Amino acid sequence: MKLYYIFLSLIIICGCRQVVKQTVPSTDSIYVAKDTAVVVPYAKDFSEVITTDLNNDGKIDTITLSTPPEYGDPGIFQKIEIALMGADRQSFESKSVWDSVDNSFLKENKNAVQSTHVFAYKDIDQFVILLFGYVYGAGRSDFNVIYGKGAHFKMIFKDAFQTPMKLGDLNHDGKLELLGRETEPQSEENSSIDSLGPGYIATYDPFSIHMIDKDSFMLDEAATQKYNEQNYIWLGPDASENLRLYFFLDNRKPLLLK
Repeated sequence: MKLYYIFLSLIIICGCRQVVKQTVPSTDSIYVAKDTAVVVPYAKDFSEVITTDLNNDGKIDTITLSTPPEYGDPGIFQKIEIALMGADRQSFESKSVWDSVDNSFLKENKNAVQSTHVFAYKDIDQFVILLFGYVYGAGRSDFNVIYGKGAHFKMIFKDAFQTPMKLGDLNHDGKLELLGRETEPQSEENSSIDSLGPGYIATYDPFSIHMIDKDSFMLDEAATQKYNEQNYIWLGPDASENLRLYFFLDNRKPLLLK
């Protein structure tokens, strides 16, 4: 009988104990911090040497990239040296800093050299080298075009050019051209107009086609006008903040707002 009462007492005591339940906080209440600063890799000894036959004369030429930016600054290199075997040898320095070739450009153009930092185009005995400046918040301030033919080459363009798009004989006239945008449209926030349908308002910034040869990087106005009429809108060769366009989300040509 005593054993029975002892056993009964143990059952009552255990039943009176609080059950401790472990709870896992909801994932909705967990805040994951996101970095807001871009970490810029730095290589104080950066150097890249590219060997290729640039002018198709059967000799190996050399392109050397060097001089990285100061610690903490963006970009990859600031100096390029081009040496044609038995011919011209020159070096050029960026007024700012050069970076990798735009991915969007590489999707539309085949690079003649195995590098992500410099783009080369080769055709018979001529070549073009493109250098892509770092894109800051206000845009790209440094874009360079080097043209070579035979044993000689020179830098024919060094200025702001926001979006290079296509390099080649675009007009099928035996001449090299570069299609792109010197400036990018600046859009207005929350600027959709109900009566026009889904879209937004932005500035007029035409596409341009430049002819490339040994001495110049010159706008081809006729080809530029034709391209914009077919693919954009033509209101002259110069970008303007005073010309406001309505861009449709269904990719129709933009409309000039009066």
